[in-house]
Amino acid sequence: MLTNLPRPLAWLALVILLATSAWCLTATPPPIKTAKKGGYTDVRLYHDIASEVAKGKPYHLAAAELHRQHHYPLKPFVTMRPPTLVWLAAQIGWAGLQTIAYGLSFIAMLAWVMAFERRLDWTERVLVAVAVGAACSVVVNQGLMALHEYWAGWFTGIALAFVVGWPRQWWLALVPAALGLMVRELALPFVLLALAFAIVERRGREAAAWAALIVAFAIGMAIHAHEVAAILRPGDLSSPGWNAGQGFSAFLKAVIYTSPLQDLPLNLALLAAMLPLFGWLALAGRGGLFAVLFVVGDAVMISAFSRADTFYWGAIMLPHYFVGFALLPRAIWQLWQACAHEPEARKPFPLTVH
Repeated sequence: MLTNLPRPLAWLALVILLATSAWCLTATPPPIKTAKKGGYTDVRLYHDIASEVAKGKPYHLAAAELHRQHHYPLKPFVTMRPPTLVWLAAQIGWAGLQTIAYGLSFIAMLAWVMAFERRLDWTERVLVAVAVGAACSVVVNQGLMALHEYWAGWFTGIALAFVVGWPRQWWLALVPAALGLMVRELALPFVLLALAFAIVERRGREAAAWAALIVAFAIGMAIHAHEVAAILRPGDLSSPGWNAGQGFSAFLKAVIYTSPLQDLPLNLALLAAMLPLFGWLALAGRGGLFAVLFVVGDAVMISAFSRADTFYWGAIMLPHYFVGFALLPRAIWQLWQACAHEPEARKPFPLTVH
């Protein structure tokens, strides 16, 4: 994608990249908001709900009781997660879910390596596998996997790999995208983007399938909303809303504190969280455009709507966001070529596909 930039735009992109990097290394963004040490967390909430469901209590009743007990909001209805993940944990246990998580990690790594089979050199695909595996090392943690956003990110990330690698086999992406929607509504932007691409490209059957999935999702959420409304009480708490408008730093912090980057000093972590966004710009073609729009769209959503205490939204970016690290050398080469030469004189990235 960067290869085709006119030289003035390439220089502008370079200036933006350098300015953003400098900001990351010097900024002091507001901190995230976490539970006090030893306090009650979202992870404990979901574990407790699963325990009650395992004893035979209906999900919505168990969730409502625990929300009230620990001062969690119940309005609007989306403050209570869809029952899919907790119900499954109640049936097979969190250890069973962790086994599934390891399987999904392997699928994600394999899908991304195969998706780039004809687009990247084998050394770059090794880097892709390492990047996805590093992100998955946090996702499979049994202490964190109760967060629904990780699962939504897993499924949409696998679906994105299918879009990049097998664009004509759209039904491959449909299945993991549907699973992501069953866990967390934050997977919806992927489905909407897939529908938009199908409509623009006049792929009728694909557009109908994505539209049908959205309708099924809407029905499921309507049922969920009805179940929540049936157990609401006048004194139940309302969410403070999702219009904090924290800006770009909110996205970077969300990535940091849901990934291995949290072990780095903050300014280095900010820079590391930003660089994959630039790396994704190395991709070209339909799959590259889809991936860039999806990744940038999620970044904008988190920047515009997340609060200081909803930094865990960053988990929907994992593990696929880290693929951008593997694409960084290619992106830097492309930008250098675009700045230094006119389009007809630009050289391809030195690594070739064998």
